Amino acid sequence: MKDYALPSQAGLQAMIQACHVPTHIIRHSEAAAKLGVFLARRLIERGIEVDVDLVEQACLLHDLFRVCDFPLKDFRWFKQSVSEEDKLRWRQLKAEHGANRHEDAAYLFLKDRYPVLAETIRKHRYTALVDEGDAPWSWEEKLVYYADKRAMHDTIVPLKERLEEAHQRSALVLAQAGIPRDTEMETKVDAQICKLEAEVFSAIDLDPDEVTDAYIDKHATDSAA
Repeated sequence: MKDYALPSQAGLQAMIQACHVPTHIIRHSEAAAKLGVFLARRLIERGIEVDVDLVEQACLLHDLFRVCDFPLKDFRWFKQSVSEEDKLRWRQLKAEHGANRHEDAAYLFLKDRYPVLAETIRKHRYTALVDEGDAPWSWEEKLVYYADKRAMHDTIVPLKERLEEAHQRSALVLAQAGIPRDTEMETKVDAQICKLEAEVFSAIDLDPDEVTDAYIDKHATDSAA
């Protein structure tokens, strides 16, 4: 029996609503949760102990403060109608939490009431796998980290495709800020993500590229049984 607390579903949704999490971030988080839960249940089928609820909640909340990483000057690219209330709340959150990256902001926000959830979320930072102090070690932490790296926007795609898209997007942001791209670090981290993928999928005997949204939709009932 787990000896840590998790929020109720109502409490989880209340946090998302209170932070006015943008629609595209919610959809991305739901896609990550879809994959994370599927993989957690497959591991359980193989006799590996995993807390499915922790994986799901950490996926759903992993980008709770993602908006704090945004410049919040031009809202035209948001895939939703942005209200003045949204803008005000996002600017408040950035003022309160923007000194930290979104992973650390979520950790600090959650750690007193939900320390295990907070730590699981904190370790989804892209470079965490090459940081001895931050690297995910539990199955829950590994699944949340990995599921985030497979969810391209709101779709589960092959790892290579997701990483290439993320690097291209990051390169544009860095170029605009006049910061050079660290391709050496990207290569180092990506190699570790591939190793993590191999670890997960060797444990459940599946081909990672075959596990798409359609595959999960078809087989989720079997895994949940």
